[in-house]
Amino acid sequence: MNPPSSPPNPSSQWPTEQNLRSWLSHADALGRLGRVRSRVDPDQEVSAVLERLDGKRSVLFHDVAGAQFPLAGNLVLSRADVAEAMGCRPHETATRYLAALTRPRPWARVPATEAPVFTQRLDGDTLLSRLPLTVQHEHDAGRYLTSGLIVVRDPTTFATNLSINRMLAIGERTLRTLVLPGRLRRILAAAERRGVDLDVAIVVGVDPLLGLASQAPGTDRALDHLEVASALRTTPLPVTICPANGLPVPADAEFVLAGRFRAAAREPEGPFGEFPRTYGPSAPAPVIELTAGWHRSAPVFHTILSGGREHFLLGGIPREAALLRTLRQVHPDVVATRLTEAGSCRLHAVVAVREGADGSAMNVLLATLGGASAVKYAVVVDDDVDIHDDEQVGWALATRVQADRDVLVVPRAAGSGLDPSASNGVTAKLGIDATVPAADRHRHARMRVRPHRPERIERFLAEAATS
Repeated sequence: MNPPSSPPNPSSQWPTEQNLRSWLSHADALGRLGRVRSRVDPDQEVSAVLERLDGKRSVLFHDVAGAQFPLAGNLVLSRADVAEAMGCRPHETATRYLAALTRPRPWARVPATEAPVFTQRLDGDTLLSRLPLTVQHEHDAGRYLTSGLIVVRDPTTFATNLSINRMLAIGERTLRTLVLPGRLRRILAAAERRGVDLDVAIVVGVDPLLGLASQAPGTDRALDHLEVASALRTTPLPVTICPANGLPVPADAEFVLAGRFRAAAREPEGPFGEFPRTYGPSAPAPVIELTAGWHRSAPVFHTILSGGREHFLLGGIPREAALLRTLRQVHPDVVATRLTEAGSCRLHAVVAVREGADGSAMNVLLATLGGASAVKYAVVVDDDVDIHDDEQVGWALATRVQADRDVLVVPRAAGSGLDPSASNGVTAKLGIDATVPAADRHRHARMRVRPHRPERIERFLAEAATS
């Protein structure tokens, strides 16, 4: 069973000033930040280091060959890191995120003249070549911007939309951008139907909370992603207005690039290594032309390692929260959801439910496989199983499942277009009911150790740890 809610450890609290710099300082203070001072090649040397240290250390590269600015990566090492940023326990991240979706908070306006991000301009003929953009994988199409938050506004509701899209750098001011189905694609399509370009700001160098907010589900056109980020923080998010196009951007980001999607322009983008740890194919993609740029004093650029823990968790936790909300609307006995790292926090789901009538777990399975289109494998367990412990989930599969009774296969369902085993996004889905049948609960009672004098056990453990 999940532990009761309690405040996070004060010694691991992230400072009130929440931005990329404070997050790096926080990681450094906890011994989680590694520094590479030697010159590194952006062509796969950066990603090789990040891959080897994925889940172990954040990295600050001080000297990236050919670039003007240092580069940070692996900002999120584990779910515990995300929990620290959100001010909660690791098992509470989806619930905490769902609360921010339910109660977004207005951001705090900062005049552009006082915003740190507009301290210096990126002027001159060169722009993208000065940035530490990397080639991450052997067969990638070129240098990619992987951490940029694309900022646009919904033309109907004026809500701010944030998204993280892979962007292939071409020359000094062109980015070919993968735009998957979602709110950004709908906003871009609406502009193109009117025959106009779409103004955009690209924000680079922010804390994990803004990355999480950018992945909020795009079904609600009135949801403002900057307000979601504000609700995730201890204090309202400081936001300023980009002088090039009037779009709201985080005031203490490291970089802001301004530009526009060219109406109806499509140019080849890809291949690029994606979240299933295989390559997403090349295809015609929308084109952003950059017109201006700014940065803070002594800025730090940011890259997200595709297929790494940061990529998985920043995208996975918002999807867990959306799935939890969907399931609870029809199944109030759903306790928790998790998208596992083994499934890239996209393809595999585990759901915990309270004891219910026979058949209810199968209904939860159907809702899970249908409510999260990318999920192709789902397991439902009783809430005495910790869904964040892979060994406990595996134990439930081993002791509570009979394949001829508890396994559901759904053929030819819509799945992820990036799943290499799918056919044009059409996949088979598998559900497993790993709950205990109501009539058999006595046979599945978990063995427990209950010492007669439990207060003595902590003393014995302390002796064992120091002897």
